[in-house]
Amino acid sequence: MTEQSYPPPPPPEDIPAMRGFHGPETRFFLGIRARLATLEQNLQLSMGRSPRKGLIVALFLGATLSIVLSLIVQLAYGLQAGDWVPLVIVAPLTEEPFKALSVLIVVLLMWKTIPNRRWAAAVGASAGLGFAIAETVVYAVGGASTDALLARLMVEPFMHPLWSAFVGMGIFVLLAKKSSDEGVLLGLGVLFLFLGLIAHMTWNALSVGLAPSIGVGVLLMNLIIVFLPFATILRDLLGGHFNFQNFFEPLPDPRTHPRISMPPPSPPPP
Repeated sequence: MTEQSYPPPPPPEDIPAMRGFHGPETRFFLGIRARLATLEQNLQLSMGRSPRKGLIVALFLGATLSIVLSLIVQLAYGLQAGDWVPLVIVAPLTEEPFKALSVLIVVLLMWKTIPNRRWAAAVGASAGLGFAIAETVVYAVGGASTDALLARLMVEPFMHPLWSAFVGMGIFVLLAKKSSDEGVLLGLGVLFLFLGLIAHMTWNALSVGLAPSIGVGVLLMNLIIVFLPFATILRDLLGGHFNFQNFFEPLPDPRTHPRISMPPPSPPPP
């Protein structure tokens, strides 16, 4: 009897290649990333318009609705430049929720859902960028010095967009409800919102506390102490190896799509 040859093992799962420069990969929060990847597998994008139009609308709403509502609440509170506690606590607690409102308007009225964490971070960052632009205009109209305005122009691309990217991810998780995991998802969504608030509060605390003594040097300290760590956290949560050129391309998660294939099974005994 001719011995039947054992069939070859199935080909490994096709994993999308990472195009462009992505930098060193990080794997700090594999458990959270696996949870986010699971959510993304269960979502489908139902849009009547282009996704990128939503980013433009978020930018506009951040520069209008979010900034106006924040100013109303802060003026009613009596927030003034140089007041340490209000600037560190009240400002973030008013600005981030109103930027979240702009994100919600885009998601609920235009997109119907957020397909993945990267679109969530992008729409949050877009609302934050619009808010930052409008806030700089408000400071200019309010008579801020030229040096202060130049400093803001230098750091605005790193401030509000980063904080609001966490807010967008929090909304993504909170809207992606699954009955069996509602408690876990609620905690994860609140965690992302909390990260955005903490980054905002820390930045403001350093700015208010150190600016009188070291001047513009506080900008460098904020970039090192606040921006770099939180940007690294955000990058890891978004996959650990993205670049802006191919930001929305799906990348494999190290736990849901392992790169190291398992060895083929041994053939049966003769």
